[in-house]
Amino acid sequence: MDTLLREFRQAIRSLTRESSYTATVFVTLAFCVAANTAIFAIVYSVLLRPLPVPNAERIVLTSNRYPNAGVAVQNQSATGDYFERLQGVPALEHQALLRLTQRTVEIDGRPERLAAMEVTPSVFAVIGTGPALGRAFLAADAEPGNQQKVILSHSFWQQAFGADPAVAGRQLRLSGRPFTVVGVMSRAFTFIDPDVRLWVPLALTAEDRERFHSNNVINIGLLRPGATLEQAQAQVSAINAALLDRSPELREALVNAGFHSKVEPLSRMLIRDVEGSLYLLWYGALLVLLIGGLNIANLTLARWGNRVREVAARLALGATRAQLARQFLLETGSLAVAGGVAGVGLGAGLLFVLERFGLDRFPRAAEVRVDLTVTAVALALAIGVTLVLGLLPLTESLKMSISGVLYSQSRGATAGAGSRRLRQALVAGQIGLAFALLAATGLLLASFRNLMQVDPGFSSKGVFTASTSAATTAYPGDSDLRAMMQRALASLRNLPGVTAAGATSTIPFSSNTNDSVILAEGYVMRPGESVISPYQIIVTPGYFEAMKIPLLRGRYITPRDNETAPKAVVIDEFLANKFWPGLDPIGRRMYRPTSPKEMTPSANTEWLNVVGVVSSVRTRDLGGFGMGAYYFPYAQDPRQSVTFAVRGPDAAALAAPVRAAMAQVDPALPLFDMQPMERRAELSLASRRTALIVAMAFGSLALFLAGIGVYGVLAYQVARRRREIGIRMALGSTQRGVAILVLREGLLLVAAGLAIGLAGAALMRKVVETEIYGVRSFDPLVIGSAAALLAIIAVVASLGPARRAAGVDPARVLADS
Repeated sequence: MDTLLREFRQAIRSLTRESSYTATVFVTLAFCVAANTAIFAIVYSVLLRPLPVPNAERIVLTSNRYPNAGVAVQNQSATGDYFERLQGVPALEHQALLRLTQRTVEIDGRPERLAAMEVTPSVFAVIGTGPALGRAFLAADAEPGNQQKVILSHSFWQQAFGADPAVAGRQLRLSGRPFTVVGVMSRAFTFIDPDVRLWVPLALTAEDRERFHSNNVINIGLLRPGATLEQAQAQVSAINAALLDRSPELREALVNAGFHSKVEPLSRMLIRDVEGSLYLLWYGALLVLLIGGLNIANLTLARWGNRVREVAARLALGATRAQLARQFLLETGSLAVAGGVAGVGLGAGLLFVLERFGLDRFPRAAEVRVDLTVTAVALALAIGVTLVLGLLPLTESLKMSISGVLYSQSRGATAGAGSRRLRQALVAGQIGLAFALLAATGLLLASFRNLMQVDPGFSSKGVFTASTSAATTAYPGDSDLRAMMQRALASLRNLPGVTAAGATSTIPFSSNTNDSVILAEGYVMRPGESVISPYQIIVTPGYFEAMKIPLLRGRYITPRDNETAPKAVVIDEFLANKFWPGLDPIGRRMYRPTSPKEMTPSANTEWLNVVGVVSSVRTRDLGGFGMGAYYFPYAQDPRQSVTFAVRGPDAAALAAPVRAAMAQVDPALPLFDMQPMERRAELSLASRRTALIVAMAFGSLALFLAGIGVYGVLAYQVARRRREIGIRMALGSTQRGVAILVLREGLLLVAAGLAIGLAGAALMRKVVETEIYGVRSFDPLVIGSAAALLAIIAVVASLGPARRAAGVDPARVLADS
């Protein structure tokens, strides 16, 4: 132990004497580890950490998919499927249904809209936990008419009831109806959506048992011990096959739609939209660490070149190669630990910064933290990379000739051609990795720029949005909702500066979307063609005008489209081209099948008259239109929950006037999710923007490290080849010729690195192409720009060594030798 402590102190003294080397390695490692700490903390918390409930790894999601119908990958099933699966999927020990929703609660005299979850009582058996106070739901609580029970989150219990331990049995009015509090969840409990504050029973009727392909619930289950996903998948698929046999009239339509059910871990539901981008960022962080490691290896080789005589002398005086290896390990290990610890601290700070750039938009963002697991992985990466790449001098010491070093005539001879080639290879590797990372960053930047330039089909500037939900107790009938809407729109339109106002069931870039099959009269599907499921949207008069959605044919929804008028529908240009290519759709008829078994018109079919065609709107995000959209008049299909769109000269200035106007209509109407439409568009790109900012930071760091690498190897070579350069100049070489020689070596390093980088970019191609929009994964402009940027950095890094080489005095060099 005394020997080890003495060698450790000697290692620290050695590092202290070479402060420039120590500081450079420390800073390089700290920044590289910081990048990996922050990204791995996100990846681990969002993608890898089990859900915070018991037996999380056994909880699965079963969802129905219709890819050919244009339905995006969804997480939902139908209630009829649930009842079939209860008996037909023995691989699942328990099953439950849930539905994310919202409820209006009056707090301190003001209505507030809270996230809620409707659940079957079996959900607590699936997740393996129940209320910390009170009881869970009973089967009787989910009987229709008896479901007015509620379980509170710990935070809402504190807010609404002051953490009263006797809260069970108290009353709480939800959306105007009294509910009895039966339990309170624990402080740490969170499941699927951390914003949920209320849990209420999901009551299922006899009709729900026969409701198939009307997917509006989430079906989860708990695998039995020893059962596998594959077994559950096979059993669910067998149920689907049996259902098709029972309904042969649906077979062709469902097969053409690509219908199938998917059994997968529940965590997939949360991470599906961000998984690719997060793994891409993690790959980028690892590349940054590897580039930093190569830089450390180069610095260590340079340091070895300066210490080779000292090492040879120590060996000649009796030191063993094992002792030297131990000293190198202590020196490198100390730096690795110090840089790693600093990097973990910087990574925690980086997470704080990322919160300001949209990290909270990622799923499970509240769980992201630098814990022991993240710290251990970050330190292991730091130590591993540093030890593997930073101990290259050990291989040199093992084959070093002591007499050759001690009796060499010049220090330059000690460097060796092998060591020089190794350093050049390391720099080429740095450049290659930096190029691959820059290319990926360039693709993300080009993709984001393309998305920012996309025409969403409306004008968001000047539009303020606010959502509300009318309580069924206050507005029990359609006539009540129509009257409320007329008063609300009149009040909003009378606000100073407001030029248009309307309401909709689905505002663009919100999660509140609904899709449903619609067909055109007389349309004959081709063999193998699938039905499509466009967005179904309810709008009031004035909505299209407020959003400035262009009218292409016919007219907008107007006040004459009331409950007594013929059923009207406005379609977008996608549906117009789908059903009537090259024809005028105005005056033609459409219909919605009331069930999957009624795909053809009958005597009871409700016909919809096409009165207008509008531009296609990007409803979910800026990446695409989906399978179109159709719009119904609000008066013909009133809804409890809507979002108002109010246009004025300054959207931000409309917040207070809109709240005041709605308070005059009904003070009990809750207003929530109030924000300018431009803000909604920004938030729809928040996760992409965060990924881009991080990627650009990684690219900049990689570019800097590559430049340092080029500078370091050329400067080292100039220092080692001073005698050779002096001889060249004595024999007639000019300063310009010597400078060009050094610059050429720098460009050769770049060329070799770009060749490596192209191979790396090709390997990353499939990962990148799923995360970009409107740009090819091997776009020549992006690839060329990344190569040009690296070449410029390399030339700039080469100028200093080239100038130093050109300034060599041949007379002094030859005299010294």
